[in-house]
Amino acid sequence: MSGLSESVQVRILDWYDLEARDLPWRSNPDPWAVLVSEFVLQQTQMVVGLAHWHRMMERFPTIKSMASSSVDDVLEAWQGCGYYARARNLHALAVEIASRDPPLLPSNPQDLQDLPGIGPYTAAAVSSIAFDYPVAAVDGNIRRVHARILAEERPKNRNIQMWADESLYQNRPGDWNQALMELGATICTPRRPSCGKCPAEQICLAAQTGEPTRFPESRKRSSKKIEGHALVIRTPFGIHLTQREGSRLGGLWGVPITENPEGLHVLCENHDVEKHRSVGKVRHAFSHREWHLQVWVAERSEGGVDPTSVPISRLDERILETAGWVRA
Repeated sequence: MSGLSESVQVRILDWYDLEARDLPWRSNPDPWAVLVSEFVLQQTQMVVGLAHWHRMMERFPTIKSMASSSVDDVLEAWQGCGYYARARNLHALAVEIASRDPPLLPSNPQDLQDLPGIGPYTAAAVSSIAFDYPVAAVDGNIRRVHARILAEERPKNRNIQMWADESLYQNRPGDWNQALMELGATICTPRRPSCGKCPAEQICLAAQTGEPTRFPESRKRSSKKIEGHALVIRTPFGIHLTQREGSRLGGLWGVPITENPEGLHVLCENHDVEKHRSVGKVRHAFSHREWHLQVWVAERSEGGVDPTSVPISRLDERILETAGWVRA
């Protein structure tokens, strides 16, 4: 499989130089700033992720500043960004790098993949953007650009990577990877591509069909509906919260929840609750899951945590708000 010709590469890079969005880690590709952007933007749209990137960088401007903080501090700063395993991995990575002499991120993608939370794409993106290492990165945007240029409905990952490797502009690998990502994010979009503005329109086989959105074939993922109950136990000192486990919300604090629609009785027994009352329902979508939770309130005379003193998820915020809690 052959890659893009040099003339097409130049047109794409010229377009990128003129039209690229002004993102803070592009003008000053500090390795830590680039790495944080990649962690934040995994499964998060740019308009949301940019605000979270600024917040993370203000709180943890260096690897050392994150490494010297607790994982709870990192999770608290991460609130609202979702997929909290990313925050835990980023903290573990910072701790690992800070323990080295010198405490610097490696430039080689193979060495980067030895760190927590870094796979082939993130390693290639950080290596090329921060260190100008000649390696091709492939994300969802580049996958779509590839599929449309070659009019492939079901492109194979192996072929996409081969095409990206062959197409890599060796003299500007970081800019090249970002140019293809930018092309997919702003021009070659999933539903309404702006083919007339695309620097690769002349060679794009999908554009020539008149139906570019056919490529690639969409892969729809249905949400899993979860019905259950949430128990808000109020005390004079706050709310009964426990630290969650698992990959999605692990490390965050929250109220007791059961994902069994018939599990309220067991939930109350496990937390020594006899009297409780219903205060409403919460519907919350997250990570291809859709929670439908009946919220119950109970009272207790001891224990309790101030919810503002620990990191909690947006799901738990909504549960607490339904129970009458207001963030100060």
